[in-house]
Amino acid sequence: MSLIPYYLQYLSEICEGTREAPAGIALTEQEDLKKAMQLQTEIAKMGIPAFVRACAAADGTEIPQEEYDSFDPAELNAAIAQLAAASQPQEQPEEDAPQEPVKTETRDIFEIFLDSVCLDDNLLTYLIDILKRRSEPEFAKLSHAAARTELKLDDFLAWLGNMELLADEDEQACAAIMDKCLYRLEQEGELELIAALLSGDEKTFKLFRTQAPELVHLPDATYEWYCKHYLDRYYPVRFILHHQGIELPRA
Repeated sequence: MSLIPYYLQYLSEICEGTREAPAGIALTEQEDLKKAMQLQTEIAKMGIPAFVRACAAADGTEIPQEEYDSFDPAELNAAIAQLAAASQPQEQPEEDAPQEPVKTETRDIFEIFLDSVCLDDNLLTYLIDILKRRSEPEFAKLSHAAARTELKLDDFLAWLGNMELLADEDEQACAAIMDKCLYRLEQEGELELIAALLSGDEKTFKLFRTQAPELVHLPDATYEWYCKHYLDRYYPVRFILHHQGIELPRA
């Protein structure tokens, strides 16, 4: 994971036009998003370590060999390919397909960012590390690579810490109840149960709801209710950040 900051820096600089692409990469696209997609495709062909090494050599940056040796190209190349796919405009649903209520004209940029990061555990681990160290420059680089926008670290934490305030009543209730359940389990040291619940294991949830004092008297607290209003949103990520000691502002 130690090559990722270099990768993000070089990727952003090439996209912004402040750095020439290294030998072996010829960019023909001019529009920002298409240029970024073409660059990521070319990097995937040569491999992230080779790309970083070429860029570092161009400006005289010395990166210890052990950082290249410990890098896992297969996992990170897959993650970047997924990032590229997530950055493309989503296809519009067919006219006769049922649609969910639209909250805003476009998806929130924070949602796009988190969707991209959560495609790969390595990227999520890197995000957690950035937030723990409160590294604004690295967060800006990561958000630019994942969402093509430089986000502010504090703005992201404020949004994630209070996202249910923009949701409907059902989601607000589910978020409050499940947060309470998970915080209690955390205090009780039930980490394996927490992991099973956050992974979406249906049998675990159904058994848990018959025993949890927060859920046992709520007939609406079904597995579908849990998935729709908690798992399929970004509350699991919020809990993971909380468990990692990252403080999120709450209204």
